[in-house]
Amino acid sequence: MTGKLEKCKAFLLDIIFPNRCPFCGSFIMWNEFICKACDENIEKANDAVCRSCGKRKCVCGSGNTDIDMVFASFFYNDSAVKNAVMSLKLRGEINIAAYTAKDIAFRMKKENIPKPDMIVPVPMGRKKQRKRGYNQAELLAEQIGRYLGVPVDKNILFKYDTKEEQHNFGMKSREERVKGLFYKNDDADLSGKRVLICDDVMTTGATLNECSVLLKSLGAVHTAAAVCAVTELNTTLGEDA
Repeated sequence: MTGKLEKCKAFLLDIIFPNRCPFCGSFIMWNEFICKACDENIEKANDAVCRSCGKRKCVCGSGNTDIDMVFASFFYNDSAVKNAVMSLKLRGEINIAAYTAKDIAFRMKKENIPKPDMIVPVPMGRKKQRKRGYNQAELLAEQIGRYLGVPVDKNILFKYDTKEEQHNFGMKSREERVKGLFYKNDDADLSGKRVLICDDVMTTGATLNECSVLLKSLGAVHTAAAVCAVTELNTTLGEDA
């Protein structure tokens, strides 16, 4: 779909379903992703976190990550941000994904970071995706791909169906449990490729790190993570804040 058709579709949809800010719910113009007040007042994570590890308090020296770079637009600990992410996750409302995509495209240009060769969303189990009807990581990946002009490949990584969710576990449990949850397309050749991995939220980074390991085993030379929001961790307790 061309850019003009997308804008026309958004304009017509706004007549039936008025566009709202995903953070506060206020009405906004059909071609906006966030209201002016929220844009000015909600802290932007990309301005505050380490670009290499994605944490406000850099943990690059820990040596526990295979991800080379992290982009995150907001902090998930903010209740307004959590509401926006949940609207993407549970209802497929893409305003926060579109804002994140625009933000990441801007950051890459500003910081002279080369575009990735491809974008790979963190996969969802097939049963869960059939039930929900979409994968929010794919929605984000498609938005970023549109802004960067980079293809999205949903046939590189896959996830086994599980009953339990990662967010029900603490930091150490996540890191142990994530191993073996995902598998790769062994026929894929990513030799020399720069890959951007997309997910809605980065908490411990265990999921994104495991995906990075699999992508690099297929030949990727650089992996970056792109998320709508990053969770700040309670390092004293060693659990999610």
